[in-house]
Amino acid sequence: MNAQLVASCLGLALTTCDMYFTRKEEKALVWSSPLRFTMVKMLYILSKYSGLACQLHNVSLSVYWKYQYATTPPRQSCESDLALKIFEHHFLLTTLHIILMLRVYALYYKSFKIGLLLISIFALRLFAAIWSFINYWEIYKVQFNYICFPTEPAVLKPGMTVYIIAEVLFQTVIHTLVSKKTWMLPSTWSKTPTLTSIVTKDGFYVFFAVFVGTLAAVVSTYKRTAILLFCHPLFNFMIPYACCRIIMRLQRLGNEEARAGFQAEARGQDPVFSTVGSPWEVQTFPGSEP
Repeated sequence: MNAQLVASCLGLALTTCDMYFTRKEEKALVWSSPLRFTMVKMLYILSKYSGLACQLHNVSLSVYWKYQYATTPPRQSCESDLALKIFEHHFLLTTLHIILMLRVYALYYKSFKIGLLLISIFALRLFAAIWSFINYWEIYKVQFNYICFPTEPAVLKPGMTVYIIAEVLFQTVIHTLVSKKTWMLPSTWSKTPTLTSIVTKDGFYVFFAVFVGTLAAVVSTYKRTAILLFCHPLFNFMIPYACCRIIMRLQRLGNEEARAGFQAEARGQDPVFSTVGSPWEVQTFPGSEP
């Protein structure tokens, strides 16, 4: 139980530090006057504070288990904890996916066809997850060790295979749509950060992080040691971190490019709005319109 408490405290410490370092940008983005809540702001709040709630729950549960049970928690507690962790992972990933979808939708100027495609692949992924859990939910058969972790390694049963394929398909389509729109733009490869370069790079980072994290979680189950306890708190830190950074970086650079465009127009020059940045800025963030 000591290892679980340390892992939980580490996750909470990372989340708390991130909240401290981003407090000023959060205030400017979410809590500035006039106070208006939009979809993007709500997604920011939902991802950030859901991650904090998950970390607080982990610490509270670890403290309770440490002082309530001398050795191993009862099986029922382990089952409930595993089910809750799975729900937390899917909830945070779903929030991240919605943010990525909204970003692509903005890049294509609210195209109806793109919107329909995004909704379709999101529904497909959600259906795959629900189908996998309904047909292959075997948590009642899982055996747990002394740290309340499943003793059997993960295997690619049909349910997990379908879910992984759906996740791969979703990430591939999202990343392909972003690359198709930004790949040939000069600003994408600029050394100075621009909206298009941020959109492309953030897409690569998320694409890489999700699959490395998933692969690490599956592979690590074959070495059932106490270090596995750090996976869940780190996941609950990284996904909200990615969600918030995507929104804040786009908002920051969007405002900078918008101001540069207004100044160019005032001097009689062509505006320097990013051809793919303006939809995100104008159509999804309030208070940014000219």
